[in-house]
Amino acid sequence: MNDTAEQIRTLLFDAGKTVCTAESITAGHLQTMLASVSGASDVFKGGITAYKLSIKSEVLGVDADLGCKTDCVDPEVARQMAKGALAVFKSDYAIATCGYAEKYAERSIDAPFAYFAIAEKGDADVFCIKSELSGDRIAAQKQAAEKVLAEFLKLLRHKVG
Repeated sequence: MNDTAEQIRTLLFDAGKTVCTAESITAGHLQTMLASVSGASDVFKGGITAYKLSIKSEVLGVDADLGCKTDCVDPEVARQMAKGALAVFKSDYAIATCGYAEKYAERSIDAPFAYFAIAEKGDADVFCIKSELSGDRIAAQKQAAEKVLAEFLKLLRHKVG
């Protein structure tokens, strides 16, 4: 995945653009991956790992009623997290994740999955997809981070590459 992060850094740097993150399910893995390449500070503004609804709501502007109703796992929550991160970090792009990293019987979740949202400054539309995950909790978190970075790289190639 270092290759993906390196390609993202190069594309962003060449375009004079920046990225930030708002993470839930990925628990900081996106920040680690983006920051793992030399020169990351040229393009990566930072990120927030927000597990609690209160942080998602107070810092990122996620609608508290929606978050409460959906356990903060919803495509619109991911979109709002991405838009909130754009505002907080004043970045050109924001990547946001939410989901379940493992089975959750109380909510009838049989397998891990995530919603990924990618927002761009000045664009009202926020790209969002759902991705099925596998493995234990940590494997699912890493897999989610790898998948969303691959999607972000595809988007960047289309937009700036």
